Amino acid sequence: MKLRTYWKRYLLGAVALVVVLAVGGPLFYPRVIEGDAAAPLAVGTDQTAATGELGGTYTVSAGSESGFRVHEILGGQSIDAVGRTRDVSGSATVSGSQVTAGDVTVQLATVKSDQARRDNQFTGTIMNVAEYPTATFRLTEPVDLDEGFAGGERATADATGELTVRGVSRPVTFPLTASRNGAGIDVSGSVPVTFADFGVTPPSIGDFVTVDPTGRIEFLLKLAPAA
Repeated sequence: MKLRTYWKRYLLGAVALVVVLAVGGPLFYPRVIEGDAAAPLAVGTDQTAATGELGGTYTVSAGSESGFRVHEILGGQSIDAVGRTRDVSGSATVSGSQVTAGDVTVQLATVKSDQARRDNQFTGTIMNVAEYPTATFRLTEPVDLDEGFAGGERATADATGELTVRGVSRPVTFPLTASRNGAGIDVSGSVPVTFADFGVTPPSIGDFVTVDPTGRIEFLLKLAPAA
C-alpha cells in the first residue's frame, strides 16, 4: 500500500509540474529571465550650462550609445527587445542655428542585449556582421535647431538623411532632440525601420518567438568640439 501511495503521489506531482510549466512558463520566461526592457535613449535633464560659442565641427565622444528596439511575442507574452553599443563614432558641423552636415557609424558586432542567443542571431543571420560590420547614417539636409538653441534652449527638429544597413541605403526622416551641455551638444532620437527594406528577415521560432516586421534604431550622441 505504501509503495502504491508513493507512486500515486509522485504521478500527481509530476502532472502538477507539467501544468505549472505549460501555464506559468511563458509568463515566467519573459518577466523573470528576460527582465524589463531598458528605457529609450534620451537627452537628460541634468546638462550643465552652455559655455563657449556655438558652431564648428563636433565629434561623437564617450558616453554615446546606439542600438535597436523591437517588439517580440515571446512565449505568448509581449516584450520589447533592446540591444545597445557604445562603439559609436562620427561628426557633425554646426553653423548658426543649423546642423549642416553629420555622419554616424555604429559597430554592429558590439551590440548586446540581455540574451546571448538573441545577440548571436543578431550578429549572425540577421545582420551578418562578418560581411556588413557597420550601420551608418549621413545627414542629407540641414537641421534647423532655431535661434534659441544657441542660448541654451532645448530644440526638437526633424532630421533627414541616408541610413545604410547590410549594404542597403534608404532615405529616412525622424525627429530628434538636441540640448547644449557645457561646450558640447547632446542629441537623441529614434529612427523607424522596416526590416524588409534592408533585406532583413525578422526571426521566428514557431509560435514561441515572433518578431514584428518593424523596429527602431535609437541613439544618444555626446558631441564634443573637435580639437
